[in-house]
Amino acid sequence: MKGEIEDWTELIQQGVRYKENFGNSKRWSTYRDYGRGKFSGYIGSSGGILPYNLVHSMKRGMVPNVYFRNPYINVTPTSKPGIDIQARVVEAVDNWLLGELGVKATFKTMVQDAYYTDRGICKIGYDGLWSEKVTPEDERLAEDLGIPLSHMSKDKRERVEYNVNVKPGMPWAARIIPDVFIVPFGVRTLDDCPWVDHVVLRSLADVKADRKYKNTGELEGTHLEVLHKDPTRADFYKELSSYADIVEIHEIRDFKRKEIKAFVPGYDKWIRPPTEDVLQIEGLPFVDFTFNEDGEYYWGPSDVQIIEPQQLEINEARTQAMLHRRIALVKFLVEANMIDDTEIMKMISEEVGPVVKTKGDPNKAVALLQPHIPADLTQWSELIRSDVRELLGQGRQQLGEAPAGRRTAEEMRNVQMASDIRMDERRDIVADALVSMMRKINQIIFERWTGEKVVQVVGIDAARYWVAYKGAENRGEYSLRVDVESMTPKTKMMKKREIVELIQALAKNPRANIDYLMRLLLREYEWVDALQVLPPAQETMGQPMQQQQFQQQQQGLMNNPAELQKRASGNAEMVGRFF
Repeated sequence: MKGEIEDWTELIQQGVRYKENFGNSKRWSTYRDYGRGKFSGYIGSSGGILPYNLVHSMKRGMVPNVYFRNPYINVTPTSKPGIDIQARVVEAVDNWLLGELGVKATFKTMVQDAYYTDRGICKIGYDGLWSEKVTPEDERLAEDLGIPLSHMSKDKRERVEYNVNVKPGMPWAARIIPDVFIVPFGVRTLDDCPWVDHVVLRSLADVKADRKYKNTGELEGTHLEVLHKDPTRADFYKELSSYADIVEIHEIRDFKRKEIKAFVPGYDKWIRPPTEDVLQIEGLPFVDFTFNEDGEYYWGPSDVQIIEPQQLEINEARTQAMLHRRIALVKFLVEANMIDDTEIMKMISEEVGPVVKTKGDPNKAVALLQPHIPADLTQWSELIRSDVRELLGQGRQQLGEAPAGRRTAEEMRNVQMASDIRMDERRDIVADALVSMMRKINQIIFERWTGEKVVQVVGIDAARYWVAYKGAENRGEYSLRVDVESMTPKTKMMKKREIVELIQALAKNPRANIDYLMRLLLREYEWVDALQVLPPAQETMGQPMQQQQFQQQQQGLMNNPAELQKRASGNAEMVGRFF
């Protein structure tokens, strides 16, 4: 066992060097400090430099244009015909989970991580944060307690984990900061990764009380073997360990052996012996994305790494302009023998039109000195900003600035189109990661949700049905898609108008899928709860309908075009009156 842990320790050290050498990870803390307004040489007084925070400005322009403020997933069947109704149930569940799991906030933070480190990473799990597969009896106990079993100590008297977003019998998705994520040396993507290491800091007391950890009797704190070696974060960890004994746990997901295991550097026993990793569904239980993909290495250059030279240069230019401004303040040269001190005070007083007496020719007694600020410094700062916008693909419009000079509407459309192409690439990258995450979560709930659940589903007649289902009833392969183009306000306005026109044109066509169009329309209004606009189905006003019964009822409507047209047309008119 000791030899195996030593082998893993060496592999992890190689992974750390991989991140340092090719991902420039030793400077990540410096990049984040730029965003916080912390610059070397800035001392908070006139004696230091004058920084201009390009890093923060570009982040505030990029993040809102990339992450999904109101994500929605469209689900269509791909594995076999005849499961369209199941796809509707899966779509309803997935979009409910997006809100329940806090996916919007998670992905927003991941986008910021990618900005600083070039990797946004998300960990996917079920029930307890590090829990294994549990029995139905354990799941029922967890429901009664209201928290996952793995969050309770061995004596069930106190918590040992504190993430309130991890709930009993529920999947979860948590952002992982790239600093504590290690992949093998030479790996390029998670798709071909034999193992990953997630480094976790926990208090020694909680580790010893945790029911899933073994062999902790001789474990001592403080173990900070890997993270403590980061010179930019060492002080933080030292301060952290001064309040409690901290243990650095390396949780390894071994894809080669489909195992999960955990050890503490410097400790010769597995605190979590190798066991089957039940969360390795469609690969490792992690999802990631990068904005600057490197064709050879997993760790590539981040946006901040790319614009750092411009950030340092504009700091210097602004500092030089500040110093020139100080020099350029109005100064007087006076002949000491031709003007008294009292007369000099009149010259710099607030009195309007003072009379100053000189002992001789005033032109010889006083001379005005006022150097100018070089205009090149201001132009140079603007040129640097232009370089940064070009590097990151962000125009003035994305930063909320009006372009200089007069522009025709056609010129503005062309500029906006070119900018949208570059920004759409990033949105598409985030959308792919979101879809990959939900595909993994779907496979988990298909297997783990053995009890009955209830969800609101929109039928083909555009009415709301309460449907009772079990995870296994919807097992299958589905195509998931996020509407990337709905992010920009211009696109939203255009889509609203076009969808309304389609609904009005097709409302009386019995073969038209009106409910699909109405769902698209309602999603364009973020202030609207789309389901509440649609009328409730009379069949489920009292109690939910079993999924099999729901499928039969929907199939019956599809086989009865007249009845379907009557219902769909009435519902379309109701939505039309609302808008």
